[in-house]
Amino acid sequence: MKNPKKHNKAQRTRRNAAPAAVARLPRAFARRRPPTAAEQATAERAAFPQGEDSRGVRLIKALGGGIGTTIVGSLLEHQATVPAKWVSLGIAALGAGLAYGSPNPTLRSVGVGAAAAGTSLLGRTLIDEELFRREEKTEDKSRVTSGAPPSPTPAKKQSNASDIPADALARAYERARLRMALASDAPN
Repeated sequence: MKNPKKHNKAQRTRRNAAPAAVARLPRAFARRRPPTAAEQATAERAAFPQGEDSRGVRLIKALGGGIGTTIVGSLLEHQATVPAKWVSLGIAALGAGLAYGSPNPTLRSVGVGAAAAGTSLLGRTLIDEELFRREEKTEDKSRVTSGAPPSPTPAKKQSNASDIPADALARAYERARLRMALASDAPN
């Protein structure tokens, strides 16, 4: 039952209200246009302030750090005092420390290259070590299955024809002739 005291007054639509069909349409939004070359250059300069290096210079510094570390690491690996795995690990840790903690951007770039070169040296060392172990195991297995140790092949003697004097053949012939003559003259 409706309340008889309540009066329902007809409400008029407001003057600035949109029709109901238009109100259901999605709103238009502005599309961003692609940046121009000048805007990209401005953004690049803003990303790298005056003291910072560009991407190309950073790349060159990182490559220099990697090459230098590879050379030093290769030389240090051939020293007998420290195993090659530890040398490579130390180089990688030093490079990572430089890349992470250095306040100088040049040292950071060199550190990135050093860390990359150190890890590649370490990986190469570990892979070579594993491959050489496999080869040694297969050689040991072939020796065990054959039953006899492999006989060493005699080394070929080096020719010493340059040490023989020129008249050596004539002297050898003369000695052989004398021995035959003595053997034929001896009493039986």
